[in-house]
Amino acid sequence: MKILALAVVSGLLATFGSMAVAQDHGHSHADGTSHGDHGHSGESIAFYMPKAKTVHFDDVNKAKQQFDTLQKLGCQVKQGGHAGHIDGTYICSEWKSLKVADHGLADQWSAWLKGAGFDVSHGHLDPNFGEGPEVVEFRMDNWKQIHGNGSPEESQMLTQLNQLGCEIIIDDHGNHNDIRFRAPTWHDAHFADHDSAEKWASWLTQNGFQTRHSH
Repeated sequence: MKILALAVVSGLLATFGSMAVAQDHGHSHADGTSHGDHGHSGESIAFYMPKAKTVHFDDVNKAKQQFDTLQKLGCQVKQGGHAGHIDGTYICSEWKSLKVADHGLADQWSAWLKGAGFDVSHGHLDPNFGEGPEVVEFRMDNWKQIHGNGSPEESQMLTQLNQLGCEIIIDDHGNHNDIRFRAPTWHDAHFADHDSAEKWASWLTQNGFQTRHSH
């Protein structure tokens, strides 16, 4: 199965020079930054593929573009060929995050990753949480589902999750909503003071997130 057109792969591959790819067991990035740097320019996309996928190409150049991209994303790739076809099998067994410069690139990469079969999570951190000396890191790698009731408390919770850049899916069943949310790689939220950071860390923990608080 062929994944994406060569022009799309080539354009995305050209952006790697200004990007960081991180595996989700810490905040160490391909550009050498660590979790202590807490850079917030651009946007990040989380991606994951726990089961290996095999694709086939007739064109050697297209296969190289595709597999080079997958390897630069940190995937394990095995290549081979038979009967005039180039085959490649790839897997990404742990969540990784990809940082790009802007929303347009984030949308392109999200579409590319989904087209390649990845589980993709993309949210937008509110700029108000982008600066401050107190940092709360949080993660929820599996979906959490709650039964919506339309209450003001539920509305406030959804607003807060959205501000924090969590991925949210709402299924409307007419008389109620089923709400799912997650943040599968570590996110950073910055606060102006210790008390505000502690309140948000407590709220995140109560709602099932893993948290780390540093300053």
